[in-house]
Amino acid sequence: MHAATIHHSRAKNAVLLTLAAALLAVTALLGGAAPAQAAPACTSQPVSNADDGWAIVAAGAALKKAPYAACGTVTRFSANTKVQLWCTVENDYKNKWAWVRIDGTQTYGWAYYGDFIDYDFSDPSYWCPGEPS
Repeated sequence: MHAATIHHSRAKNAVLLTLAAALLAVTALLGGAAPAQAAPACTSQPVSNADDGWAIVAAGAALKKAPYAACGTVTRFSANTKVQLWCTVENDYKNKWAWVRIDGTQTYGWAYYGDFIDYDFSDPSYWCPGEPS
């Protein structure tokens, strides 16, 4: 291939890339881009052992690092895993999560209430510190 052809091809590609970037920028400025949804804060919060209850968690459910489905997983539950309930929070999506300890272990994390298949909430004042009571 001749040197002039290669140079012309590179110049054409650079122009096309510049135009594509400009088009994306204009589209975002005009509101054509979908608004970004804020990611949940995947940090835990204060907990306390406010409940003497227990729950059985569905097989395959995840024990999470923070009370949101999008946050990291500590482990997955096997069938009929029993957990000791400590306290409860309601996240920004109005979903309830419990800080739990897997029975017979020192494994802790957040379990989603929707994954409980059986439970005993012994203490009605089961909210974690800072949560509404």
